[in-house]
Amino acid sequence: MCVIINIPFFCGTAKSIRKLKLSESKVFSITIIVIVLVQLLLAFQGLDVCDDGFVLSGYQQIFNAPESVEYNFVYWLSTILGGFWYLLFPNGGVLWFKILAIIVNTGTFVLAYKLLKDYMKPQHALIGLAMVLFVNDYGFLVFYHNQLTAFFSVWIAFLLHRGILRQNLTLLFLSGLLVGVNVFTRLPNLSLSVLILAIPLMVFLKKERLVEAFKPSLFFVLGIVIGIGVILLIMILLGQFEIFSDAINTLFNLGKTRGSGHSIIDLVYVFIYNYKKVLLFSSAFLLMSIIFLLISEYLKNRRKIIYVLAIVIFAVFFLFFRSGGIYAVYAISFFGLILLQFNAVKKEAKLLAFIAFLVMVCLPLGSGGGIHSSGYMCIWLAVPLAIGYLFKLKTIGLSFGFENFDISKQFSKETLHKVISVMILAFFCVKAYHVSKEAYFDPGSRLEKTYLVNNNYTKLVYTTKERADIINELLINLDDYVMPNDYLLTFDNIPLVHFLTNTKPYMYNPWVMVYDENSFVEKLTKAEAQREQLPIVVQQKFNTVASFSDPIPNYLNSEEPTGRHYNKVRSKAMMDFLERNDYEIVWSNPYFNILKASKPKP
Repeated sequence: MCVIINIPFFCGTAKSIRKLKLSESKVFSITIIVIVLVQLLLAFQGLDVCDDGFVLSGYQQIFNAPESVEYNFVYWLSTILGGFWYLLFPNGGVLWFKILAIIVNTGTFVLAYKLLKDYMKPQHALIGLAMVLFVNDYGFLVFYHNQLTAFFSVWIAFLLHRGILRQNLTLLFLSGLLVGVNVFTRLPNLSLSVLILAIPLMVFLKKERLVEAFKPSLFFVLGIVIGIGVILLIMILLGQFEIFSDAINTLFNLGKTRGSGHSIIDLVYVFIYNYKKVLLFSSAFLLMSIIFLLISEYLKNRRKIIYVLAIVIFAVFFLFFRSGGIYAVYAISFFGLILLQFNAVKKEAKLLAFIAFLVMVCLPLGSGGGIHSSGYMCIWLAVPLAIGYLFKLKTIGLSFGFENFDISKQFSKETLHKVISVMILAFFCVKAYHVSKEAYFDPGSRLEKTYLVNNNYTKLVYTTKERADIINELLINLDDYVMPNDYLLTFDNIPLVHFLTNTKPYMYNPWVMVYDENSFVEKLTKAEAQREQLPIVVQQKFNTVASFSDPIPNYLNSEEPTGRHYNKVRSKAMMDFLERNDYEIVWSNPYFNILKASKPKP
């Protein structure tokens, strides 16, 4: 147990720091170097053809042919920033967008640390932030909207917290301004306007009149309005406002379709499901902690047995994090924030915990996957605060009362810290294990990811032999039919093909699967009417979401029942389009068809 306690970056005891004679600034600098190097090492492996392909195509075309990536305008701010990065490094490809992601992630880490270090031991803040950074099982994606959202949410919290404490209206205005700007990173980010509640909370904690919250709240709201107005003005000046409006209309149309993942009913279902899972893992965490504390306290003087117990605790927490994923982390965060809110002495700490709580609860709202898909971007403050508070506990009491029977027990600081340290070590071991076994939507051991796709945009990004062979064969043959800036229609989960061929999406969206059936038909019909030429079509005949499947003989059969990754209305509309325009297969293998219209568009 002592070995675990003396690992400075996993348990963070002040004693360990003093032993190494490292100052706070040196520990921080070393930590930053380590996390950057780990992210960079992981960046050289993993090639996703779905999510990464969607955003990369948007960056590539946002200034070249913005109407062709209309749906990417739902995430306009991240797409425009990615577009500028593409202009700076046009030949950087996938790897350079992973480097941009590292810059944003590290910026979020540094900013959060600056906010948190005054309210906990710096080493505990670093531990919590490292947990957030590595909370995903698959390592890291290329730069995209969730990373930018996380950065903005921490920046907003930083300015808001400082503004409230210093009664600085300028900081409150700027925090509101960033809320308004951040709406265009991802529309549900408007939920961060709920942070206005932090202003009257501080008035309440200071026992002042509620009317004192009016003026600072007004400046915060004014900032939001001006932030939104500034971005809309920039869109108008760039001539992109109409495209943005069309993208919003498409999104709202998706929201009307049950089963699209964006309807009100779907979002409510996701919210309920998410918090059922959080409640389940919260109960499990509380029960496990009580049992481990009781046993550890009882056996704390039996050194041989305590080592066995440490292994058992480690194994249980390993399974807890492996099965619970983000829900397990949310459970611990809720537990720590609630304790902090009710037990913290400093008003400033209560305020920060409240802000972290609002971000964690409200920011996932509006996401099709809720906490499961976007929860990791919402916990940059919550996890470190929870970990810091748990380490700060000196004692904790446990009391049960029944008729004629009472149990009362106090746990020592030493016992508490040992259990917490083992829990944290188990978390990092789970993440290291999972990251070693997969990259995002590119499963398989990283030891097997030693093959390259032969394309200028995939230099130094390694994947498995199977994935590289499948993509290479398609690209080699597709070169005979498309040139850069041609329109291409990829059906239906292969948007990366657009980026690798520098082609424009025919249906206003590089990833047509995200359309519900009605929007798919509408966009296909619109493109057919507006585009002067018919596109080359690439059809996949296997599943590419999460992993590459074997070829599926009936993948293109419009009579197959609708499922998670298949919609028979979309498939029928696609087949009807090919039939009425006399398309014929010009190349085929078990995984793809390349089709070309046999005659020009009339």
